[in-house]
Amino acid sequence: MRIGLILLLFAGGYPCASSQTLAGDLSSPELWKPDHVPFSFKYAGKNSADFLKTWKTDSDAIAETDARVHLYLYTDPETHLEVAAEVRHYEEFPGVVDWVLRFRNNGLSDTPILEDILPLDSELLAAQGNLLIRHAKGSDANAEDFRPMMESVEPGKEQYFEPEYGRSSSGMTLPFFNLQTGDHGLIEAIGWSGNWRADFSLDKDGKAIRLAGGMKQTHFLLHPGEEVRTPRIVLMSWSGGDWGQAQNSWRRLLLAHYTPQDNGKPMRGPVLFGGWGSEPIADKLAYIQWVHDNKIPVDVFAVDAGWYGDSVGAEMDPTNPWWKNRGDWFPSPLYYPHGIKPLGDALKAAGIGFSLWIEPETTMSGKKIARDHPDWFIDRPTAPGMNQTELQANLGNPVARQGITKMVSDLITDFGITWYRQDFNHSPENYWKAADKPDRIGIAEIGHIEGLYEMWDDLLASHPGLHIDNCASGGRRLDIEMMSRSFAVWRTDYGFTDTLAEQAQTQALAYWVPENMGFETYSMAIEGHDVPWTHPGPYSTPESLYLMRLGYNAGFGVGPGAAGVNNEEWVSWIKQALAEYREVQPYIFGDFYPLLPYSLDAESWSAWQWDRPEMKDGLIMLLRRPKSPFASIEVRPKHLDAAATYDVEIRTTYERAPILKMKGSELGHLQVQLPDAPSSTLIFYRKR
Repeated sequence: MRIGLILLLFAGGYPCASSQTLAGDLSSPELWKPDHVPFSFKYAGKNSADFLKTWKTDSDAIAETDARVHLYLYTDPETHLEVAAEVRHYEEFPGVVDWVLRFRNNGLSDTPILEDILPLDSELLAAQGNLLIRHAKGSDANAEDFRPMMESVEPGKEQYFEPEYGRSSSGMTLPFFNLQTGDHGLIEAIGWSGNWRADFSLDKDGKAIRLAGGMKQTHFLLHPGEEVRTPRIVLMSWSGGDWGQAQNSWRRLLLAHYTPQDNGKPMRGPVLFGGWGSEPIADKLAYIQWVHDNKIPVDVFAVDAGWYGDSVGAEMDPTNPWWKNRGDWFPSPLYYPHGIKPLGDALKAAGIGFSLWIEPETTMSGKKIARDHPDWFIDRPTAPGMNQTELQANLGNPVARQGITKMVSDLITDFGITWYRQDFNHSPENYWKAADKPDRIGIAEIGHIEGLYEMWDDLLASHPGLHIDNCASGGRRLDIEMMSRSFAVWRTDYGFTDTLAEQAQTQALAYWVPENMGFETYSMAIEGHDVPWTHPGPYSTPESLYLMRLGYNAGFGVGPGAAGVNNEEWVSWIKQALAEYREVQPYIFGDFYPLLPYSLDAESWSAWQWDRPEMKDGLIMLLRRPKSPFASIEVRPKHLDAAATYDVEIRTTYERAPILKMKGSELGHLQVQLPDAPSSTLIFYRKR
């Protein structure tokens, strides 16, 4: 075991003298001396801890606008293998460190085998007691997607986490963890959009925690000139015992440095509407014209899957669904006889952005891209007699990556796309395993993931102002690398009619993935009743407001509203709803506090708070669920000054309510009545 990073996680005192300089200091250059490095690997069968101090070392500072970056180099004098650690610190977040390792063969022959590469392999000093690990479930299209979870590790025990089948947040956990012993803790992120593994163990005396993390499996040689990278590691230390406040510090870090920026601020999600791809363009053009004529304030029109190849709607031909035509990336002549450009032109003229769904990492065998470029794809691993139908792009092949990037880039240019939606309804793990040779295990995955990041970086550089929507079967590639480049518009494939899951997902994801939204809003129902915009009305009811408000997030999805065409009441109502959302949206980028426990129970309430300390204001949302027998609740918001005076608005409809003056002590124990179930209210507050 490589013992590197040593941090103080217990209250009071210091450990032995040899570790005092590193206690709680993630920015110390001591961390990267060969006998202190927080990573490990095996090379030619030997542990790096046994030989790294004999290698040549060097370091250099790299100038960056938003961070201090240092490059630490470790070079084997015999084989000329170079290990580079690119280490990043942020002045406004002194407890944070970020690093990526790169292994490069600068020799003239193949290296010996590199294996068991752990970009994080370190030991932390612990307070007495168990190790608490807070994290969140991943996605598998279930009502409990992103459910908050906590494990308690006893002395002498260990706990490990990993995703399923090659997508970073598929299955049982997101790649984010908040560790705590006593009043101190550490938040950890593993930035890798494929297979990863995180291990945590507490020694038998309960005094030391071992952290280990990286790819699931690495065992490969490198050819001359070849270079590979590891998963990114981001750590943030915290103290004081308040893990929830630590999560808000983490949330601020994510919004400042791991979120796409617009004019120096975190990108705000869109107000988005749209429809399925396999629908006539004439219907879409008519709908867009109606939205424009009625001045409904939306940002983006989205065209989902089914627009390409010979796709037809499932209602017309269930044997030819959208997924069977992946790889024929040209507009379906049935639905788009003159192509998709007229749609992009109409949206541009209306001042509305255009989102288009593409899944370039897969194709069905026999489709155009597979026929034209068979060398771009990896065959599906099959058993004898199995029908081989789906192929996976090999983004580790530079020719394939460049070709696929150009194809997508051309579609963005030709169609006028402003939001590029990349999906990945595919489990890549077995494809990568089939592509690897015995002395190259892990190389196919590394190449693909590096190629994916390079593809997205190239698209963003080539199309200024472009936004990327990260969809992988809905929320199955949520990690810090993807978050840095994209927004999760479709965070799960579950919940199209489950309003309880929608609320729970909003609460659960707020700490880990601030840039997300639930587009399910457009098709929700309660107890068998359609959403307001699919029946004649009335619209301004407590139920209608509840349905709209539970979808408020960093972005907001609204529905087709076809039944509302030429309905003046509906037009007025949706304008009011979107005006309120525009008012609410800035608060969603503040600090987040859940005011009630996570729950999927229809008899409970949802309550959470967004607080903006710099603005001295905030917003509380209350949602009384459909079967709740409780008509009132006492709200206990966080981060208030009990002695200060606040202006408070309690808004139950879309109409502004009178401003009340309250002491912080009164606002901190506010009784709110909601007689209808379901119903909602918003509480705006500002400190005087």
